[in-house]
Amino acid sequence: MKRIGAATLATAVGVAAVVLATGQPALAADFANLPLSSWAYLDSQSPTSKFVNPQVAPPVGTLVDDANRPHTYRSYFTYDLTQLKGTVVHNSYLYTYEDAVTDCSTAVTIEVWRTAPVKAGTTWNNPPAELEKLISAGRGQGSYYCPGYLGFDMVETLNAALGRNEKSITVEYRITAAQEADPRAGRTFQLPTLSSTSNHPPTVSDPHLESPKRPCGTLTKPSQAAATTMFKATANDPDEGDYATVLYAIWPVDQPDQRREFYSYYGTDLSQYADGQLLAWQARASDYYDAGPWSKTCYVIMDKAPPANPPVVTSKLYPEGNIQGGGAGVTGRFRVAAGEDQDVVAFSWRDSGGNSGSVKARQPGRTAVIEYTPKRAWIETLYVHSVDAAGNRGPEKAYQFWVADTAPSAEVEMGGVGLPSTISLTARKPETTAFGYQVNGGPQIRVPAVDGKATDQFTFTEVGEVAIVVSSYVKNKLIGQDTLRIPVTDSPRVESAEFNFDNEPIAGKTGSFTFKPRNADVVAYEYVLDNEAAQTVAAAADDTAVLPWTATAGWHMLIVWSVKADGSKSMEAYYQFSVLDPVPSAYAPTLEYLTRIDGVGLPVEFYLSSQLPNVTGFAYRFDGGPETVVPSYGASVSITVTPVHTGDNTLIVEALLADGTRSPAKSFTWRPFEAPVITTDPPGGGAAAQPMTLTFRSVLPDTREFRYSLDFGEYQTIAARPDGTATVSFTPQWDGWFSARVTAIAQDGTTSPEREMTVPVRDTRVSVWSQYNEWSPRGGIGVPGDFALSTEWKPEVVEYLYRLNDGPEQVTPIGDSWNTMVRVVPDRNGPNTLTVRGRTADGRLSPVTEYLFQVGTAPQVFSEAYPRDTAGGGVGVEGHFEFSGGTAGITSFEYTIGGVAGTVDADAEGRASITWTPTEATGLHLVVKGRKADGTTTDETGYFIVVKAD
Repeated sequence: MKRIGAATLATAVGVAAVVLATGQPALAADFANLPLSSWAYLDSQSPTSKFVNPQVAPPVGTLVDDANRPHTYRSYFTYDLTQLKGTVVHNSYLYTYEDAVTDCSTAVTIEVWRTAPVKAGTTWNNPPAELEKLISAGRGQGSYYCPGYLGFDMVETLNAALGRNEKSITVEYRITAAQEADPRAGRTFQLPTLSSTSNHPPTVSDPHLESPKRPCGTLTKPSQAAATTMFKATANDPDEGDYATVLYAIWPVDQPDQRREFYSYYGTDLSQYADGQLLAWQARASDYYDAGPWSKTCYVIMDKAPPANPPVVTSKLYPEGNIQGGGAGVTGRFRVAAGEDQDVVAFSWRDSGGNSGSVKARQPGRTAVIEYTPKRAWIETLYVHSVDAAGNRGPEKAYQFWVADTAPSAEVEMGGVGLPSTISLTARKPETTAFGYQVNGGPQIRVPAVDGKATDQFTFTEVGEVAIVVSSYVKNKLIGQDTLRIPVTDSPRVESAEFNFDNEPIAGKTGSFTFKPRNADVVAYEYVLDNEAAQTVAAAADDTAVLPWTATAGWHMLIVWSVKADGSKSMEAYYQFSVLDPVPSAYAPTLEYLTRIDGVGLPVEFYLSSQLPNVTGFAYRFDGGPETVVPSYGASVSITVTPVHTGDNTLIVEALLADGTRSPAKSFTWRPFEAPVITTDPPGGGAAAQPMTLTFRSVLPDTREFRYSLDFGEYQTIAARPDGTATVSFTPQWDGWFSARVTAIAQDGTTSPEREMTVPVRDTRVSVWSQYNEWSPRGGIGVPGDFALSTEWKPEVVEYLYRLNDGPEQVTPIGDSWNTMVRVVPDRNGPNTLTVRGRTADGRLSPVTEYLFQVGTAPQVFSEAYPRDTAGGGVGVEGHFEFSGGTAGITSFEYTIGGVAGTVDADAEGRASITWTPTEATGLHLVVKGRKADGTTTDETGYFIVVKAD
């Protein structure tokens, strides 16, 4: 049992008060620990006293003092709620920890109550009234922690207190009455903390209507509303960082059950309400946490009749039509009249550039003036509407006028910052007498126009984009204005006569770069060439510097800064240029592969190129051999060389120039891959399910054996022949490819690198392609069909064997092209099968390919004089057209030729013919179908006839 002394509690009256928390300014969803304004405890041994803010752990229940007297305690805590005024509490917790417990094994119930405030007359005999039990918490007998934690939710309690407009809340901690006198249940607590997360619900003010602006309206004086109306209200949220949205509600005054809510961003559709109907509306603001109260009720009356006529627009400076007037930047006054519409209160306008605005009429139904400044010289259009008090817009008036080109043209030679820049101005109107220019909103500077031109100098004071407004004047009258936007930099100018894009300097050429300042007081220049370390060159007396340089080949980047006396640097200047390399290049892509594929005895293709002009060819020597010359019709050419030994192999290349000279030589040395070389028979790879051989050839002297793996199988060994070769047989089962890996091993155990080779495997099957397929019937019985046969198993396959359905097998030699065409004549409607195999010269057969296709019932059409899709015959030349096949049982054929219909009977074999003589050289369609005795018809055959012109 843990005993807690009570003497110190009884003597704590008058001790200095504890330090209490203070509130913080409210923020959006403000989290705070509410201020503990005071706390007190009551002691049964002091029935006429209370103990306020003592510096002790708050006691609860009965504790025995050193004199063995029992003291029964209750503790009270009062929290300040003033900072929560006007808020809604969303999260709150009252929590504390037990400081000491007399007997952790004793079962006890702790109660927390909301009570009346602790007052001056509060004593044990006159305790605060217990108003609401907030929690009953059991402790002891199985509690996991002792001393333990006690906490619970206070959201509902705090919001109820705020609803009663209470400025504070007092809570009591005690032991339930039945156990309160038991000394084993006594305990002390830490000061409880009351946390809260609260939010101020936003409110709305100034509900009104926009475009045009009008009040929210009253029941006796409602505002007018159009079929599309813009509702507006101001959301007010005292919480910093909150974003409030405004929700609106509207309903017919006499039908409140038809209330609907909406957001009004770009205008709200009220077209469902009748003209003259009275509506009520409200607004309410909401933030992320809470919705505020609805505003007062406002009223509108529907007015769905817009102004009937477009406004009348006139301007003296900018007359309508093709008469040039005013000028860019010159403000014009446009008088707008309502005409016959007396309810017009405003006019809205927009231009073709997207600018817009509105002006109020002087009086309803009267005029207004739009002041408008064109931004460019050309044809401009103002689109103007009349607007009535409800916001209805009348018909649009498109007022088109021509803005004269009067603004000066201007060019600025930017000198930098703190150095003179020059502006050159040229008049577009001969009557111009002066120019003005204004830099970044500064004072305007006037300069006289001489022969329509003027120049002046001024100084930029800082870097960045600068707006310069330029104006033309006739005496003091502004006739045109424009705005230039100049990027101002203090980065130095970099110049070079030798190294620029106009020249093609060659490596080794000497030249220089000149650095010129764009700011004052330059003492040096710092530069970086091609990411090398920064260097510095001193400036001369005129603030410039010259950097000599001897060219190296390649693309170069020079970055330069000017440095002032105080050590500050300018913005950087970037200067790029290229220098030609006189030495040709020799590049072999296969030598760059991550998995080496080159080797002794394997050809290597090199691409030779030169950056020099007037290259006519290349001369090269390989591995000390004779010189070979190859012509070039450009600056590049490809060659092939074959290394015959291991170790260094060297290719030396020179470019041949038109003047008979040669470039410096390029030397390229490489060491061929020393892994064994693999060759296959057949060359280039195998074929599925066909035996093939792989020959390994070693470059190691005195090779003993090869260690190899095929198709990722287990590694095996094979003895090498005296010539350093070995041959293995392999039959790949599937088309595609397989992997061959091999290493050579010498007599002394030396091993070569491993070569990995992907060996292609060809598909031995025959592929068939045709417009006939198994999904869409085509043609008919007796109508020939073409089929394209192809195979990857070439050149082994020399002929194709094919059979239609159960007919005889036929043979056709393989053609020179990829596809070999065969023609078959179907003998049945519906499903047909073409069976195809390939046969090699030694009699091996490929797997059988079965090509399924559907045959329709369309008849065959033939004409010797007029072949299908081919020019034939001629005007006046009779053509004979034969119809046959398609399906069995045809008794007649129906046809149209050039849109003219006809019918011809079929003979016993289902054949018929017609004659036709063209009267003009043209192309036309012959469409034929057969008809059977039962009245059914076949598919149609289309046959295009082309009549040959003389």
